Amino acid sequence: MLARPLAGWSVVAAFALIGVAVLATAWSTRSTIVDATEAVRAGETLAVEQAVRADLADLGGLPGDADLRAILAARTEDGIRYLAVTDRRRGLVASAGTPVLETGGKEREMGPRRAMRRVVEGNGRVRIELRTNFRRWGDSGGAQPSIVIEVEAVEAEHMREAADRSVGIGTIAALVLLGVAIVLVRAELRRQADERRRERERRLASLGEMSAVLAHEIKNPLASLKGNAQLLVAMLPEAAGDKRHSKAQRVVDEALRLEQLTTDLLAFVRTGELARAPADPAAIARDAVGDQPNVTVDTHAAPATWSLDAARLREVIVNLVDNAVAAGPPVTVTVGVVGRDGRQLAIDVADTGPGVPEAERDKIFEPFHTGKVQGTGLGLAVARRVVEAHGGTIQVGRAPNGGALFRVVIPA
Repeated sequence: MLARPLAGWSVVAAFALIGVAVLATAWSTRSTIVDATEAVRAGETLAVEQAVRADLADLGGLPGDADLRAILAARTEDGIRYLAVTDRRRGLVASAGTPVLETGGKEREMGPRRAMRRVVEGNGRVRIELRTNFRRWGDSGGAQPSIVIEVEAVEAEHMREAADRSVGIGTIAALVLLGVAIVLVRAELRRQADERRRERERRLASLGEMSAVLAHEIKNPLASLKGNAQLLVAMLPEAAGDKRHSKAQRVVDEALRLEQLTTDLLAFVRTGELARAPADPAAIARDAVGDQPNVTVDTHAAPATWSLDAARLREVIVNLVDNAVAAGPPVTVTVGVVGRDGRQLAIDVADTGPGVPEAERDKIFEPFHTGKVQGTGLGLAVARRVVEAHGGTIQVGRAPNGGALFRVVIPA
């Protein structure tokens, strides 16, 4: 029995670990690729720079706009987006494309001749500014012209996009695995709850069969015993010092207690469908409580009608109230009947007694479990069977005033 829950939880843990591993692997791969893109971007930028320098060197003199547009068109696939020639006196000499970056900002000197080359990065581009040493550009008026190139590192961006996609796919895969793990957890919890419920039902069925046999076997001899004992009590005088009458009464009292036990046993094993009909839950609660002292009924929020087996629900409330009254020294008991948005009927029975220890809260609904000196321990077991037959639940907790709170919830 223990191996099956452990096996189920091991599968859930495996799915969760696989999801974490997939996400961690995707993120680690992305970090590696992002680091690699820096080297790829630098390599792409340097290759473009060398190609542009070669194209400009082939010109006979200072290039014009048409020359730069031709170079830009030929090198578009390499990632060139802007190309210009400037000098310090005249400013912009020729240009092609649209610049995005301006001189300044975060700059990074590159290359062995750092004074000859400056790089600015941002907005997905790299801006390179370098001074030329082309001697054939003699019409520059003595000023040394500079070349400005703005490049989009295409391969580096593709690598980064692929890394982001891998992280996205890994995240989706991890979330799917996490979702599967959550579904498996809920399925495992439901399976365990169903297994516990079936095991309890099997025990109750076996106990019910045995109890029914015992109750029927005891009932007839007990009725004869009680009847004769009552006749004997009526025949014996209640003389002072004569103990025969008190002993005969003791037999009657014990016979009545055994008769109550057989009645409880038969109520516990009673099965069959409920006789549900529209009923007034407030009236049922008031009838169950009767005129008992220290017991109050609050029905101001009760629904007018509810589909119930009125007789069986009355039995539940009687058992809960009797259990609360017997909790200890004189206590105050409150029975509350509340309707919740037309979807649930809640019946609370709270007392001011010592309460139910948390370790005992699952046990008190088991048959024959009782902490009282007298009693069969079947009242709460019968109450639970009736409530569950209505499709509801019954639970015990701690009341606001420190006593026990029994809550019955019956859905519409």
